[in-house]
Amino acid sequence: MLPSLPVLNKEVDVDFLVFVERYATDLLKWDILTFFGKNPNTRASISKIAKYMGRSTASIRPDLGDLTLLGILEQSPSDDRDEVSFQLTQSPRFRRLTIKFAESQGASQPLGEISY
Repeated sequence: MLPSLPVLNKEVDVDFLVFVERYATDLLKWDILTFFGKNPNTRASISKIAKYMGRSTASIRPDLGDLTLLGILEQSPSDDRDEVSFQLTQSPRFRRLTIKFAESQGASQPLGEISY
């Protein structure tokens, strides 16, 4: 007779798995989602986001736009220049999933509540 395998009682968060599969489709989007998940109350210009991430504005602009079209980010005019700012959506579902995604990454500390 074969020994029985232990039964795992851990639930799978299907909504979270779908979120990761649908929105964290490449490393850059992964980094952007992590940034906003760790800093959910931050509104930052594209240049500040790029600087924080160690990337060029040209390299992150398309992915910020994609995540805005998908409803994860919100875009608004920047206060200081003729530039746009981005912030995490106010949608409770997407906020919860983005924050959970960032928490699953561990590592770096949030910036705190800042606005650029």
